[in-house]
Amino acid sequence: MSEKVKVVGLEKHFGDLVVLDGIALTVGEGEVVCIIGPSGSGKSTFLRCINRLETATGGQIFVDDQEITSKKIDINKARENIGMVFQQFNLFANYTVLENIMLAPVELKKMNKAQAKAKAMELLTRVGLADKADNYPNQLSGGQQQRVAIARSLAMNPDIMLFDEPTSALDPEMVGEVLQVMKELAAGGMTMIVVTHEMGFARDVADRVIFMADGGIVEQGTPTEIFSNPQNQRTKDFLSCVL
Repeated sequence: MSEKVKVVGLEKHFGDLVVLDGIALTVGEGEVVCIIGPSGSGKSTFLRCINRLETATGGQIFVDDQEITSKKIDINKARENIGMVFQQFNLFANYTVLENIMLAPVELKKMNKAQAKAKAMELLTRVGLADKADNYPNQLSGGQQQRVAIARSLAMNPDIMLFDEPTSALDPEMVGEVLQVMKELAAGGMTMIVVTHEMGFARDVADRVIFMADGGIVEQGTPTEIFSNPQNQRTKDFLSCVL
């Protein structure tokens, strides 16, 4: 399995606050890695460092053998291969669903309008929302908006997807429809790093589960190892609260 992401000694400080403290991680092609842990443990900051929404204080991050943390890299070019889905859907309210998905491929001259439209419709079909193409985001439920946000991230044909608690802003009955789309992506071989509170999803879909606390990786292993037989007391305490 070839390496998609390699993180070496990653540090992130906000002033005196150390948010990430020497993270080391390798993610293989097609691997689904779920990151769990208490709030404030650095999970979201870690994801945001991978696509340079946050600048690392120290260490290195490589995606497809390109050093994302290098001062010389064209980060916008590198980001085209890294899809990101946030807690909030961040859709453009004054654009239709179809236009939201077409925007980046056309703006970045990856596709002409006809190609982008065909791709957008294909992606909307994939996330079960082809009938909502001409709707505006405020006409959709939260779960539908998040599915559109996933489709929009896929429009650039990324080879890795980052998910930052994609279901945490959703009503409980809408969580399943978003997780279903993510399960299908995983089954299709997409490399995914998912920060999540959905333990069932992590157990069912992840190849590897990472438990983070206090800015570091405390423990990692297969879902069975982490959920059924955690070794670290900190992991045990966390899981006893959430399972």
